[in-house]
Amino acid sequence: PRPASRGNNQLAHTMKTTATALLFAGAAALNPLKARRSVAKYSDKAVPADATTKALEAAIQAPNHFLSEPWRFYTAGPETKAKLCGLNEEKRKAAEGVPEWLVVTCASEHDLSEKLGLEDHAACACAIQNFMLSLAEDGIGSKWMTGALGAAPEDVMAAVGAPAGEKLMGAIWYGYPAKDLAEDAKAPPRKKGLDGVLTACP
Repeated sequence: PRPASRGNNQLAHTMKTTATALLFAGAAALNPLKARRSVAKYSDKAVPADATTKALEAAIQAPNHFLSEPWRFYTAGPETKAKLCGLNEEKRKAAEGVPEWLVVTCASEHDLSEKLGLEDHAACACAIQNFMLSLAEDGIGSKWMTGALGAAPEDVMAAVGAPAGEKLMGAIWYGYPAKDLAEDAKAPPRKKGLDGVLTACP
């Protein structure tokens, strides 16, 4: 009876382990293109460092002409978060409720009004989208903040110690959302829709 009991315990353990693995596999199976939405309210659950690293690795895979790699990323520790939250007293409470911040800048050798400068700017925007999609795949919400921060770009740059010459792309708020991400979340309706922006050339 003892060996049989031990075998049953091993089988139960294996089944439990398999079920747990399947549960996490299911949780990670979100389609990020459908699940990603701008998130303003977050839970207290900590974001794993590995998830941030994975998202940053995805960010640097963005297309960029001649491998200019114009993106620069600034993660925010407690001291830097405090500086960022203090940039706008009216929005301090909302900012302090954000678990993680990533400030993104564009380091281009060209003026952003020039063709190559515009390409660098576009590459940084692609990197930000990759970053947020990677997070969404892991159930982590995000919001790309630019003017809505209510702070001058130079003040945001100073808070993270960005050197002169870089241009602010924005601050990315991210963390586990108060309401879980879902693929069936309703997206804001597009006013123009596909028909309003698509030209079928002969």
